[in-house]
Amino acid sequence: MEIARVEPLTRARALRGPFDYRVPESLDVRPGSVLVIPFGRRRCLGVVVGLTDSSDVPAERLLAPYSMLEADVPEPLVELGLRVAEEYCSTPARGLALVLPPGTGTGATARTRSRSLLTASITATGTAALVDGTHLGARQQELLGALVNGQRPAGALL
Repeated sequence: MEIARVEPLTRARALRGPFDYRVPESLDVRPGSVLVIPFGRRRCLGVVVGLTDSSDVPAERLLAPYSMLEADVPEPLVELGLRVAEEYCSTPARGLALVLPPGTGTGATARTRSRSLLTASITATGTAALVDGTHLGARQQELLGALVNGQRPAGALL
C-alpha cells in the first residue's frame, strides 16, 4: 500500500505534520501533487511532500484524499517551500503556499471561478417606448435600438 506524506495548507501555527494518507490506486500521486484531504472535520488542500510504504498509523485508520487537483508543484519547489519555512521560522504550510500554482489558493477549493456572460434583451415595455415615442434620452434610445435586433452582451452596451 502506498502512503502519501501530506502537509495540509492551513493557517494553524503549530502542526506536527506531515500527515499520512492512503493513496487510492486511481490516483497518480507523486511529491508535489495537490490533494483535497479530510482534515479534522473539514476539507482542505494539502501538498504531497513524500511517499512511503509504511506509517506509524495503523493501515485501517489511514484516510484517503477526496481528490487530486490538476495543478501540482514541481518537486524542487516543494523542497524550496519547506526550506523557506524552516529558514524563516515559519510553518511548512506557509512555505508551500508560496510555491503553489496561481489560482490554487489555500482553501478546500480553488479560488478561480468560471466566467459568466451577461446578456441584455429588449422587453415589451422597451419596445413600446420606442414605438410610442415615449420621452427617452438619447442614450436610452440608442441602447433600446441596439437591442431591437436581439440579445447583446451587456458589456458591449456600456
